[in-house]
Amino acid sequence: MTSSANTPDSTVWPSTRFRRWLDRRMPPSSAITLDQRKIFILPTKEGILFSFLIVFMVIAGINYQNSLIFALAFLLASLFMVSILHTYRNLSGLTIMAGGTLPAFAGEDAEFTVVLSRFGVRTYEALLLGWNIDLLLGADLLEDEEVKVKLFVETRVRGLMNPGRMLIQTYYPVGLFRAWSWLDLDMK
Repeated sequence: MTSSANTPDSTVWPSTRFRRWLDRRMPPSSAITLDQRKIFILPTKEGILFSFLIVFMVIAGINYQNSLIFALAFLLASLFMVSILHTYRNLSGLTIMAGGTLPAFAGEDAEFTVVLSRFGVRTYEALLLGWNIDLLLGADLLEDEEVKVKLFVETRVRGLMNPGRMLIQTYYPVGLFRAWSWLDLDMK
């Protein structure tokens, strides 16, 4: 499925080659459960600075032959590694389903309902989702088994509108890493 110039994700991903790769990797579906093939994770700007701080502390520990600096540097390095797993875990296993849509006129915001659900006792915190990167809506799954989130997309032309790929991301728990996924819920 290729995106036309009328879909919001065509402004985010101008490369058709990347969109085709993403369509092969994660084809459109009305319900998607996030796993290791659908989640991307990279350090944030703060995470990169944090890793430079650890390297600087190790060099300082070598230079001054101070074992307390080594202990603190390795403690911070272990926090850095554990935060990778916790950030990934905050998206892993989450199920995103397409909900209902409401009709809209050209120039208005179209309302799309997305259902986030979980199985078991695992909680999901500080999730950000939406079609517009500048206007992401937050959601948490703490006590409920599922949460309905209403998202809005600006319509530009008349007719059926495919909002394209939706971004879901998290920086939880410490903000050193960003885990995200681009999902196509096949909503019109």
